Formats: sequence, structure tokens, C-alpha cells
Amino acid sequence: MGYRSFARFQGLVALAVAAIVAAPASAHHSFNAYDMSRTLSASGTIKEFRWGAPHSSMVLAYVDEGGKPAEMSLVTGSPLAFYKQGFAPRDFHAGEKVAITFHPTANGAAGGVLASLTMNGKTYQDAEAAAAVSTPPGAPPQK
Repeated sequence: MGYRSFARFQGLVALAVAAIVAAPASAHHSFNAYDMSRTLSASGTIKEFRWGAPHSSMVLAYVDEGGKPAEMSLVTGSPLAFYKQGFAPRDFHAGEKVAITFHPTANGAAGGVLASLTMNGKTYQDAEAAAAVSTPPGAPPQK
């Protein structure tokens, strides 16, 4: 194999590695499963909160528009984002009353991605979801 062939081979390997590494990052920041053009609000109690990376999640127990008990699953921000806004794992307890805003799922299932959460006088704003709202479809996510 000559020098040019070897250099071309190295370039192809580098390109392949870059594509493999970039794929999870772009998938991780996708909000395609949510209707980011709509923001809904709800209040209820935390049934479950999972503190973990890359995103935490919660199950909210609430009363639906028909007056019946219901639950929704929400994807939330990262633990670091919560910490930066003064929240810690010890703040989230089953039965804790919360008020939220969220972007609903695109398929109409109960739940979505959290936009904001207020409890015990503190408010969390999800900056990543806010950036996705202001990013035109097809444009790369804002950093």
C-alpha cells in the first residue's frame, strides 16, 4: 500500500469514527417525539422521580379534565441542570405537590418533556427544552 492509499484509508477511518461518535449525540438532543410548538400546564403530586443521567424523569399523578385520577411520564433535565438551579435529589419525594409546564408527546400519549417545574417556592426552567422551542425545524440544536 502506497503513501496516498494509506493516507486515504486513514481519512476514511477518521470519518467513520467521527460519524459513529456524533450519532448518539445528535439522537440524545432530539425532541422529535414531542410537540415543541405547544406548552401545556398541569399540577399534581410526584408519584416517582428518577434522578439520573443523561436526563432525569418523573411520573406525575394528577386529575384529568374529566375529574378522574391520571398519570403522565415526563422526561426532565439533567441532574447538573437541576443542581445549577438549586435542586438536589433529596428535594423530590413521592407525594410532593408540583406545578409544571411541559411540551406534550407528538403521538398524543399522556406526558411529554418538562419545560418548568415549581415546588416549595422554587422553580426549575429547562434551558435545553427552551432552546429546542426556539430552533426552527431542521436546524441544528442551539448550544
